[in-house]
Amino acid sequence: MKTHQHKFMERKVKRTSGDAKLGSDMDEEKTIIVTILVALVIIGGLLVYLVFFTPIQTEPFSAIYLLDSEKQAENYPKTVVLGQNSTFSLWVGVENQNKTQVFSVQIKVDNGKAPVGSNKTECIETFNRTLLDGEIWEFPATITIDQLGSHRILFELWFLDKTKNEFAYTGNYVSLSVEATQT
Repeated sequence: MKTHQHKFMERKVKRTSGDAKLGSDMDEEKTIIVTILVALVIIGGLLVYLVFFTPIQTEPFSAIYLLDSEKQAENYPKTVVLGQNSTFSLWVGVENQNKTQVFSVQIKVDNGKAPVGSNKTECIETFNRTLLDGEIWEFPATITIDQLGSHRILFELWFLDKTKNEFAYTGNYVSLSVEATQT
């Protein structure tokens, strides 16, 4: 009889320790699930904060652009006839997304072979203006082509370097190629 009772007790002990292990596994799973949920809530909260409460930081820049006589980016002159339509108007725009700055737009006409931003091409006209941060300046420029051939009209953007008290090239320009013919 001892053997039968002993076997019964072993089974009971095994069952009890197995049930305890099963309960322990359930507790571990619940702990892991709760930990994952808490982590997801924290990550979600950080993402919401970053998206909605962090100010957008933009890179400071300045830009120059060219528009046709109707203030559109469409109908630029490509060919002119000397003495007929060889004088035309364009609109030049400068955008400042930086600190207040004095800008200069230098207009140059050449055959397209001189380097941009150099003093190798003579400046035919200069426009200067101080622009505040976020300000846009648009102005008309009248160009006259008086020689036959291919011409490049450059609009270079310069800024006043206050440490040197002279204008320095920003590296920004727009150009327009125009062919001049005769009737």
